[in-house]
Amino acid sequence: MHINLRYGFILWVVIIGLVTIPSCAKKQVQTEAPVVQEQEQEMTSEEIQAAEQERLAREAAERELRAEKIKFMYEDVYFKKGRYRLSPEAQEILKRKATWLLKNPDLNVILEGHTDERGSKEYNFALGDLRAGAVKTYLIKQGIESPRLIAVSYGNERPIDKSKTEKGREKNRRVHFVVEE
Repeated sequence: MHINLRYGFILWVVIIGLVTIPSCAKKQVQTEAPVVQEQEQEMTSEEIQAAEQERLAREAAERELRAEKIKFMYEDVYFKKGRYRLSPEAQEILKRKATWLLKNPDLNVILEGHTDERGSKEYNFALGDLRAGAVKTYLIKQGIESPRLIAVSYGNERPIDKSKTEKGREKNRRVHFVVEE
């Protein structure tokens, strides 16, 4: 009988412990919720307006950068037939591009060299590579770090104008710019 009382007492203590532990946890959760609500209520209308202004400014800057990227990518550098030397017009374009790249140091650029369809496949790939390399060299001389510039050649594989006219061929002899982030 003495053993039964001892087991009964232990069982009674365990039951009381199990009942009181969950009730303590509920009280802690209830006390934390009002603290969070009080912190949210402490934001003044001035702070809310400042946060909203900051968000709007950030979105405007992102839109402006997107527009600048598009403008940057759609201004190609053109070459004469069979040439890879930069014309004075091409150098002016590249000066503007270098200035923009210096203002945006976290952006990288792929320089895609292209040719018209005349010449062998090997010749066109080599000429496209020389054109992209000439642009890369010029931009490096303007202060752009070499790892930010990736020169590739597509030869005559990606023409803008597929016509066989001289105007169409002129459009295809170019270096095109693709901005990477």
